[in-house]
Amino acid sequence: MSYTLGIKSKFFDKLRRLLAVNPDANSGIPLTGTYRVPSPGSQPPTYKHAKTKHSDLAQNYYYTRDTRRNYPRTEFYTQNDIAGLIAATNLKSIASGKEGESTQIATLPEKLSITEIIASSPEAFYSENKLPPVPGKSRHNWKQSPEQEKADPDVYWPMRLVS
Repeated sequence: MSYTLGIKSKFFDKLRRLLAVNPDANSGIPLTGTYRVPSPGSQPPTYKHAKTKHSDLAQNYYYTRDTRRNYPRTEFYTQNDIAGLIAATNLKSIASGKEGESTQIATLPEKLSITEIIASSPEAFYSENKLPPVPGKSRHNWKQSPEQEKADPDVYWPMRLVS
């Protein structure tokens, strides 16, 4: 069944089918009884308020949703935070099964001194075999181009060619 309006006269419908390139093509005009039923105007104008935290106007500021200004933020770590991370590496993990149920969970004190934690650690953080990371060396040896004219020493922003 077609949902579009056809030609009412059988004569003109047969003539259209005879002369058309694609006789099965429809007119594109929708039937009045099937188009947008029920119509949007017949429905009652009720709005259901969404019950999400994003619909709460009191604590939903625009700057928290604005992704255009989502700049990277600086992260701060205090010596307490780093001392806690270092001290946590020395703790033993809880065993699985019945042995793990009987073990007590070790807690770290809130105030940690990073110097005490480093001094009390069982192994040295760095040795001759285990060195800290070093910044890489530059692989390029830049030289001033011989084609460059000598710049005026009084120029505020001199341009230099390097190769």
